[in-house]
Amino acid sequence: MTNPEPMIAHRPQARSLRSLLLSLGLHGLLVVAACWVVFRSPTSPPKQEFTSHAVAGGRSGGPAATHPVQRKPKVPTPQKRLTSKSASATLALPPMKAMTPEMGLAGLSGGQGKGGFGRGLGSFGGNGLGSGLGNRAGFVGRPVMGAFIRAKRVAVYLDCSGSMRSYLPRVEAEIRKEFPDADVFRFDGARVVGLEDMVVYGRRFHGAAPRLREGPTQTVVETLTPVGRSVQAKVRTACEKGSLGAWVDRLLAESYDALVVFSDFQDGVRLYDAKKGEPKLVYSDSSYHKVGGIQKGHARWQREWLEAFSKAPQGAGPRLYLFTVQQEPQAFLQACVSASGGSATSVSWLRKGGRKAP
Repeated sequence: MTNPEPMIAHRPQARSLRSLLLSLGLHGLLVVAACWVVFRSPTSPPKQEFTSHAVAGGRSGGPAATHPVQRKPKVPTPQKRLTSKSASATLALPPMKAMTPEMGLAGLSGGQGKGGFGRGLGSFGGNGLGSGLGNRAGFVGRPVMGAFIRAKRVAVYLDCSGSMRSYLPRVEAEIRKEFPDADVFRFDGARVVGLEDMVVYGRRFHGAAPRLREGPTQTVVETLTPVGRSVQAKVRTACEKGSLGAWVDRLLAESYDALVVFSDFQDGVRLYDAKKGEPKLVYSDSSYHKVGGIQKGHARWQREWLEAFSKAPQGAGPRLYLFTVQQEPQAFLQACVSASGGSATSVSWLRKGGRKAP
């Protein structure tokens, strides 16, 4: 009996080369088709920005016609270069912003504002050197008899006592030459009288006044401005009795930029005490009767004057200018001058009929 032959396992035959090439070709066609679909898909055009506006003159009752307005694309402005002739590097400046109608007043405000400020400084500086010194309130200083008065509204006190009357016409003429609208008041003497914490016949005065010399006003009402006439009517009686002290105290409440006083300053400052009934003179630096030597401290009204005059540099109070034909003004009056930024000027040359005022 013959032995059967052993069974041998046979491997399946590999795919033919033809099948492989067919598969690769099919996949290649799919890739090409996919790329064609992707790159051939249409893209939406960019949206154009436009603004519609109505056109007047359409048919009545019908809608207004609209037309698109296309905006021009912004074109970048090339930088301007500033080149030095020397062997230095080129300096690039940023582009200047062009003015357009859309900017309106806002676009012009920066340049106009700076220009206006520059012109303001130039005006004050130039005019200050030519016709006088300007200050922040717009006052223009003008020379008067050796002093420099900075003001627009000026009130003048002329001491019209017997020893002063011969100087008054020339003094008033010199003042009006520079300040034609100045209000010139004429009262007797240049007394400044205080009763404890009040100025005698001042704004807050009440009670019994000490005995003082009185004289009628010699103010020429026709030469006053309308404001000056109103002031004269309010202060006339008080200043005829209280002289310079009442005038200054009351005019500190008026709208003048400068108070100008012309006198020989012989009357001085006098202080009275009324604690024991009859007012008693406790201090006087008058040339006619000195009492008390050096004044100790300041009364309430004196502190109020100094405070009011100290506001003048800020334009909130008047400056004080004193002109004397004889002695220096009293220490307290000079303190008021210093606080206000004014001046005290000697015009003693008027007594000799000397040089003309500048």
